Amino acid sequence: MDLELISGAIVILEAALIEAEDEEIAVAMVTGRMGARLMGMLEEDADLLECVLRFLDDDDGVYWEKVEVDVDGFRRMGDPSFKRHFRLSKPTFEVLLETLANFLMDSGKVVRVRNPIDIPLLMVLWILASQDTFRSVAVQFGYLPGEVYYHYSYIIEALREMGPLFVQWPNEQERVEIEGRFLVYSGMPGVAGAVDGTFNTVTAPLFEKNRYRNRHHQFAYNSMVICDDNLLIRDMHIGEVGSMHDSRVFRRSPLYQRLLHDEENELLAPDQHIIGDKAYTLTDFVMTPFRNRGNLTPEQRAFNYALCRSRARIEHCFGKAFMQWRRMKMLHVLNHEIAIDHITACFVLHNFMILNGEQLIDWDDPTLTFEEGNGDDDDDDDEDEDRRDDEDDPDVPMNQLLRRARARGREKRNELVNVIYNRLEEVPE
Repeated sequence: MDLELISGAIVILEAALIEAEDEEIAVAMVTGRMGARLMGMLEEDADLLECVLRFLDDDDGVYWEKVEVDVDGFRRMGDPSFKRHFRLSKPTFEVLLETLANFLMDSGKVVRVRNPIDIPLLMVLWILASQDTFRSVAVQFGYLPGEVYYHYSYIIEALREMGPLFVQWPNEQERVEIEGRFLVYSGMPGVAGAVDGTFNTVTAPLFEKNRYRNRHHQFAYNSMVICDDNLLIRDMHIGEVGSMHDSRVFRRSPLYQRLLHDEENELLAPDQHIIGDKAYTLTDFVMTPFRNRGNLTPEQRAFNYALCRSRARIEHCFGKAFMQWRRMKMLHVLNHEIAIDHITACFVLHNFMILNGEQLIDWDDPTLTFEEGNGDDDDDDDEDEDRRDDEDDPDVPMNQLLRRARARGREKRNELVNVIYNRLEEVPE
């Protein structure tokens, strides 16, 4: 009997039983939460289902006893203490509460307001900002674990759907302003954003585990994010497996396809670009550093210095997001949709904080860094393999576009080398 399957079923059935208080209804609820494949196995294996339900059976007849808690005390907290627990200042929380309530009503997810959502939202923020279990949060707020899971699942889903309101590609005027700030900071002209990938570690999936195993031998998702100089996320692609290379994750994103076909230069002007590490493919819209094999010219070293100084902002973005919403470091979740909703909700909240004036990090702070995605210094073989994958068939229109973009990228980078070298007064050895 598959012990991991049993444990996965127990986790979800436990929450479902609390909500439904009936075995048949609880099993039916699992269909949407664990997937049809697991449900089919439960239905085909009567012994497995009986084992799961027997495990959940409480001989005392009382599965959970609520504890009286003064949850309104959280609302009465002073602002510094409130922010320490929930990451948002009290005024920003009120704005989020109103925004979320309006979205739930406008989207039809809530037709009639029966109970306030302020305490459920506080519970969800507590979960996102800590590694506390649902059982611990239930005791803390005086709820049932199933109620905590219910509020958690629909609120992070709503935050994910609210993403387009807070994660937007910069318009022409914004790109000019971003470009100017990057130029002042690093001497790198034309920068509209920085791209990188990061790992969101999860528990071992029930199926196809090896696809999720990253280069650290951990099970994870590889999330792609593009941010500007203010750490504001401008685009993201969430949900790819941890074994996938950063460059491939970027190529699978909708933004990459739009950039590759952007003949009218609506997303980026001809002299603008995104910057990434050498794990990414050099094109006219993505600038990457020269590979240092000991033969770089002073001009090329100056280019690499300016690019890397600008690219540090995406590392700062990851570092701040993971420190604010710490459950992203390790997600104990088996449901793929819940994992994506959770990661996306955290990045949306990251942007929400910035847009509402929350201080995240000082511009000149060089200490905050975070581990990069799949882009090691010795990753030459991966990039070569990635390039061969792109050019399997020269007749494919996508590959023709990519080859032309690469040619323009090499020409553009060579032009930038001289511009940057002239700007930098001193290049460190």
